[in-house]
Amino acid sequence: MPAPRAFVAFLVAAAACTRPALAPAPFTDPAAHRAARIAVAPGVRVEVLDWGGTGPALVFLAGSYNTGHAFDTFAPRFTDRFRVLAITRRGLGASDVPNPGPYDGPTLAADVKAVLDSLGIARAVLVGHSFGGIEASWFAVAYPERVEKLVYLDSNCPGCFGPGGPRGRAIRPGPPPLTDRDTLTPAGIAAYQRRTLGFAFPEAELRAISRYGADGTVRNPVPLFVREALAAGSGRPDLARIAAPVLAIFAERATVAQEFWWAARMRPPERLLAEVYLEATLPNRRAAREQFAAALPNARVEVIPGAQHFIFLSHPDRTEQLMREFLLGP
Repeated sequence: MPAPRAFVAFLVAAAACTRPALAPAPFTDPAAHRAARIAVAPGVRVEVLDWGGTGPALVFLAGSYNTGHAFDTFAPRFTDRFRVLAITRRGLGASDVPNPGPYDGPTLAADVKAVLDSLGIARAVLVGHSFGGIEASWFAVAYPERVEKLVYLDSNCPGCFGPGGPRGRAIRPGPPPLTDRDTLTPAGIAAYQRRTLGFAFPEAELRAISRYGADGTVRNPVPLFVREALAAGSGRPDLARIAAPVLAIFAERATVAQEFWWAARMRPPERLLAEVYLEATLPNRRAAREQFAAALPNARVEVIPGAQHFIFLSHPDRTEQLMREFLLGP
């Protein structure tokens, strides 16, 4: 599933700003994980973050242009009952970038299997956010004996109806642009995200998905061929073969204020455009959830009103609660 437009917009806005960059300060990742690179194929190693913990393996798979560091503040919540890991897929962050690929669903699923094999993990719970749900689906279809349970975090339909499910033909208002007060450091972009999304990515994630040029611009470091390969989709796995218990948690933004964090600062024409966009797209989002439920009729489907696409960052407490009920319940 491609990155949501609000996320892409902040990268584009940042790239248009040319304020001189400050000298980068030394950075030490504060997250309580060990980072390693594990070989998954000849010449390809992927980044694996390990928070430790005891119990069944709980493996987080990030969205299309995100890395395992997106979960730096959320994953540690589960170390009391699970061994918690996150995998950065090939082509992103500290993982290798094979050119031209492959980056298809079966290959990405095989990478996850190779990581589990290397760590001696026979079975795992997979938690896929956005595009990570597509990877989890392919893995569950190809290696059903390796899956304990599946959790989809705002992953509209597990890889079977195209990126993000059906969409309306409406123009989405963009967030306020970066200003000269935004320093184009990770802290500056984090502040910008809090203004426009209501939350911010962990700093290690911002550093992994952004690159700062000598002129102070920030760029998306994901190579174009990787972005095109991921956006092209991964085919349609045979969902009828998914036998593991499934939980899907969706974000529901039913008002302009929920969809656009900066709505209070919108001018009337922009507010009208936002209302048109929401009216056009909200039915399609709900239809995508219905398609998900039809594809996996035994899945437990939950909705968090007002949550953003990065549901585990905008509403971490509720997301954790729903996951614990599902993972630790009967």
